Amino acid sequence: MPRAALIALAALLLGTAQVLRAAHPDAARTVVVASETVPEGLDVARHYMAARGIPRQNLCVVKAPAAEAITREQFDATLWRPLLEFLAHWGGRLEVALPDGTVQLELDRRRPKYLVPVYGVPVKVTGYEDVKTMYMSRAAAVDSELALLPGRKHKLVGSLPNPYFGAAVPFGPPFDTQMILVSRLDGPTPAIARRLVDDAVWAEANGLKGRAYIDTRGLTKGNYASGDKALRHAARLLDRAGFPAEVDKRPEVFPLNHPMPDPAVYLGWYTDRAVGPMTKRDFRFNRGAVAYHLQSFSGANIRDPKAHWVGPLLVAGACVTAGAVYEPFLTGTPRVDILIDRLLRGYSWGEATYMSQAQVSWQMCFVGDPLYRPFGRRQR
Repeated sequence: MPRAALIALAALLLGTAQVLRAAHPDAARTVVVASETVPEGLDVARHYMAARGIPRQNLCVVKAPAAEAITREQFDATLWRPLLEFLAHWGGRLEVALPDGTVQLELDRRRPKYLVPVYGVPVKVTGYEDVKTMYMSRAAAVDSELALLPGRKHKLVGSLPNPYFGAAVPFGPPFDTQMILVSRLDGPTPAIARRLVDDAVWAEANGLKGRAYIDTRGLTKGNYASGDKALRHAARLLDRAGFPAEVDKRPEVFPLNHPMPDPAVYLGWYTDRAVGPMTKRDFRFNRGAVAYHLQSFSGANIRDPKAHWVGPLLVAGACVTAGAVYEPFLTGTPRVDILIDRLLRGYSWGEATYMSQAQVSWQMCFVGDPLYRPFGRRQR
């Protein structure tokens, strides 16, 4: 064989080996969703799939409105039904029409683990009126509804209990027959959505390091004291794991001039818009950082760099975050101590978020690569 051909063959084999080594262990069970109405989102999807080694056949392209908010009818027509059809085909399921009905054949037992909507896929289903009627509303986070795709049907008014809440085992049977773990690659710009991927991969290779900043409200009694209790518990867990935790016990949030060096983790509550050190132009979270602010509408406009909390935290460099698209009530938000505990045990962002989330078909939207393990596999 000529030398040039040998070199070309060696390069091809080397490239193939690198791709195989780069593939994430859960890549084959990760389905990515992009909308053809937002071409930049398709670019984000391809970037993510290349970075994680996700097979091309795991990309589902829908035709959803290029808007953050859609009606229930639009959700059903452009997301729910197309994804049901895609997952049935992807999983090897086939419906055969018979004279007296239909029968569903399962040709393969492949089940998805993660679903990853990208920039451009709608974020919330409309229908919110006010807090008093919230539990009678069909308004919801798109992703929280899509988490129930494997179950195929569910009631649309109010929330449902999450069967994976509080678990401490890898996501699989029987949970994967009822739900799928959904976290999106999104934010104020397509570039930020791509960065979430790059930072996750980098932090897994180099380690997330730094300090933790926990901003409580100083509550010890009353209906909201459980929120502070969870934050204090999360701080102790982080401190023991080698992330020195500063806990603010004042009713107010961290002021603008509060020093926040080496920030790897931020957890806090409760203002309706981003304030404090994270809003400074020169502030930057450490690469791979976990950041979350608990507030009723923290994720109402995740593509606005200045609205509420999700957008500003992403602009400040957070790698993973979460937000409520409408009023979730405290019990409908993630238990931050469970979230941090599971991440520290080495579970993925996708697993830890749903382990900490008591309700689905509700209001929470998780942002970041669900495959990301901020603290590695060291403590499971």
